[in-house]
Amino acid sequence: MLLLPVFLFVFLASAITYAGHVLLVRPGAGLRQLTNSTNDTARAAAETPRGHVLPSFSTLLETLGALVPVSPQDIALTRSELAAAGYRSREAVTVLYGIKLIAAIGLLILDVMFRQRFFSNPILSLVSLIGLPMLGYLAVGLVLDILMSKRAESLRLALPDALDLMVVCSEGGSALDQAMLKVSQELKPVHPALAEEFAIVNFEMLAGKPREEALRNLGERNREAELRKFTSVLVQTDRFGTSMIETLRAQAEYMRVRRRQMAHEKAAKVGVKIIFPIFFLCFPAMLIVVAGPGILQLIKNLFPMMRQVH
Repeated sequence: MLLLPVFLFVFLASAITYAGHVLLVRPGAGLRQLTNSTNDTARAAAETPRGHVLPSFSTLLETLGALVPVSPQDIALTRSELAAAGYRSREAVTVLYGIKLIAAIGLLILDVMFRQRFFSNPILSLVSLIGLPMLGYLAVGLVLDILMSKRAESLRLALPDALDLMVVCSEGGSALDQAMLKVSQELKPVHPALAEEFAIVNFEMLAGKPREEALRNLGERNREAELRKFTSVLVQTDRFGTSMIETLRAQAEYMRVRRRQMAHEKAAKVGVKIIFPIFFLCFPAMLIVVAGPGILQLIKNLFPMMRQVH
C-alpha cells in the first residue's frame, strides 16, 4: 500500500513535467522560426520532431519491443496499420510492441499489488493474473484502431477541398503531378494528413514509379474507401485519356453530396441514440427533483399513521 502513493506521485510529476516541457518550452520552436524562410526540405531537416522529445524513453521502447517474438507477417500487418495511422518511421513497429509490453507489465504489477484486496477468490486471482496483462497488451491495439479511424475521417473530410483546389490548378494549366504538389503545399496548414499523402505520391513519381502505381499506393496505404475511389477514378482517367478537370469536378461534387448524406444520416440517428442517456441519466435526476419532496412527505406522514393503526 505504501508503493501506490509513491507510484501516483511519480506518474503525475512526470506527466506534468512532460506537458510543461512540450507546451511551454516548445522544443524546436527556435529552429522552426529561424528556418521559416527556407524551403520545405531544409525546414523539415532542421525541426525537432515531436516524437523524439524523449529519445531515451523511445530507445527503451525499441529495446523492449525487440524482445517480443513476432512473425514477419504480423510485422508487415502492424507496419501497414501504423502507416494508416500516420506513423511511418522505421522504429514505429518496435516502439508499438514496446508500448504493448509495458502496458502488460504495468497491469501485471498492479494485479500483484492489489490481488489480495480485490480478488480473494483463488480462481478470480488466477484469471486476473493472466487476463489483465492480455487486456493491457490488446488495449494498445484498440487505441491504434481509434487513431486509424480518426485519420481516415480527417482524410475523408479534407478530400472535397483538395479536389476543388486540384480543379483550380488543372484549369490554370497544371498537370496532375503539379496539381497534387501544389495542393500538398497549400493544404498543409489546414489538412496536414492529406497534404502528407499527396506529397508522398509526388515523391514516389519523382523517384521513378509509374503514376498508376503511385496512385494505387495512395489508396492502399490508407484504409479509407472514399480515397480509394478517388485513386481509382484518377487511374481510369489517366489510362483512358478523358478530361481530368471534368473528372475532378464530378468527384468533388460526389464527395460533397456523400458528406451531406452522411451528416443527415448521423442527424437521423441522434433521436435513437439520445434515448439511453436521457433514460439512465436525465430521467432519474428529474424524478428525484420533481417527485422527491412528495415522496418524503408521504413517507413522513404515512409511517406514523401505520404505527397508530397497529
